[in-house]
Amino acid sequence: MRYNYYYLCLHVLFLLGLVTSCSNDIDYTYKGSNYIQISTADDPAIAENDDRPVTVDVLLATAVETDATIHFELSGNEDGVLNMENDGNVLIKAGEKKASFKVASNHKGLIKAQRSMTLKVKDYTDPRMQAWRDLKLIVKPSVESPTLTEEQLELIKGYKEKYGLDLNQFIGVLKCHVEIRYPEGDIGIFYDEETRSFEGKSVITLSDNATAERPILKMIDNPMGLTSFLWEIFQKETIEEESWATNERNQCMLTAIGFDRDKEEFEVTLDNLELLLEERSISFLGTVLDNYDEPITSVPFKYSFTAWNRWKQKADNGEKVAVPDGDGDGGNPIYTEYSVSDLIEEGTTLEPRIYLVTSTVDEDILENEPSDFIESKGSFNEDTFTFQFSWDHAYSAGYTQIYVTYTLNK
Repeated sequence: MRYNYYYLCLHVLFLLGLVTSCSNDIDYTYKGSNYIQISTADDPAIAENDDRPVTVDVLLATAVETDATIHFELSGNEDGVLNMENDGNVLIKAGEKKASFKVASNHKGLIKAQRSMTLKVKDYTDPRMQAWRDLKLIVKPSVESPTLTEEQLELIKGYKEKYGLDLNQFIGVLKCHVEIRYPEGDIGIFYDEETRSFEGKSVITLSDNATAERPILKMIDNPMGLTSFLWEIFQKETIEEESWATNERNQCMLTAIGFDRDKEEFEVTLDNLELLLEERSISFLGTVLDNYDEPITSVPFKYSFTAWNRWKQKADNGEKVAVPDGDGDGGNPIYTEYSVSDLIEEGTTLEPRIYLVTSTVDEDILENEPSDFIESKGSFNEDTFTFQFSWDHAYSAGYTQIYVTYTLNK
C-alpha cells in the first residue's frame, strides 16, 4: 500500500496519545503537544436549504487538566452562509478529551455555485494544544426537485394506471441513510474507523431511458448519498497521496491546468435504476470500463471533474506540456515536451474512473479471508427502497460494503 511514511509515523504517535488517555485513570505525565483533531462522520456537503447540520467531532491526543476552550473559524464564510454553534467556541472540560459542535446553513440563499469552506482552529486557551488538520466543508446552492416534461408525466401516469405504481414517491429530493463498512486492510490508511454512517439526500428523476413498460430512474445529484465520500476517496488516491503528489509529471499536470482544490467541482450521477415490479427489486448494476479500460460489472456512476475536464480538453486540442526528463549538467533537470494525450496514456491523469473503478462487483475476485464481499441487491416496498453493494478503489485492500436506504416521498 502506497502512503506517506512520515504521515503514518505522525498518525501512530497521535494514536498512541489516544491510547494513553483511554484508561479510566487519566495520565497527566504526558507533556508533549496536545494535538486537536477535527473530523465528521456526516456528509460534509451542505445545501443552503438543508435542515441537516454537520456534527464536527473534536478529539484531543490526551485529556486536559483544567477547562480549556478552542475557538474555530470558517474561511470562505465571510458572508455568513453557514453558522457555527456557539460561534465556534468549544469547551473541553477538565479530565475530558472529546467534544462536538454543529455547523448548519443560515438559509440565506446567497450562493449560486458550489463553494468550498475550511474549518480550522483559530486559537485556544491551553498552550500545549496544537492544531492537527483542517476540515473541508462544501456548500451547494439550494437543492430543488427536478422539473418533469409532459412526456415524463404521461409515463408516470401510465405506471399508476397499468401497474398501480406511484412513481412520484421515488422522484424529487429523497432522504437516505448510508452505512459504509470498510475493509480491514484500509483501517488507518484510508479510514480511521471500521464503520461510518450518515444521512444524505439525492435528487431523483425519471430516466430518459424509461418506457411505458419499464420504469427507470436516474439520480442526478448525490447518487446513493455518496458524492462527498467518492470525492474524499478520490483525493486520498491522488492529491493527498505522497508519491502521487510528488510525482513530477503529476505536478506539471496540476500546474498546466491551474489546479485549485477549493475551486474544483466534483459531480456524480447514476442512471438506469430499473424497478422490476414483479420481484419488487431494483436493477442498478451495469457494464463500465475499469482503470485498464476493460469492461467489468459495477455500479455505473458517471463522474464529472472540472480539473480532469481541462486536462482532457488539452489532449483533445493536441497540446503539449514540458515535463522533467532526466538531469543535465550540474544536476539541473532537462525538460522535454510531451503531448498531453501521451501523458494521459502513460498514467498522468485526473480521470476519476481510473482511481474509483477497479474490480467487478458481481463476484468476489479479491477473495480476502475472511471475505469482505457482499452480493449486490436493490429492493423496494411501501415505505423505502434499499441498495447494498461491494465497491473498491485503486489502492484499497479489499471491498468496501455500502448499504443505502431511501425513504419514499409521501
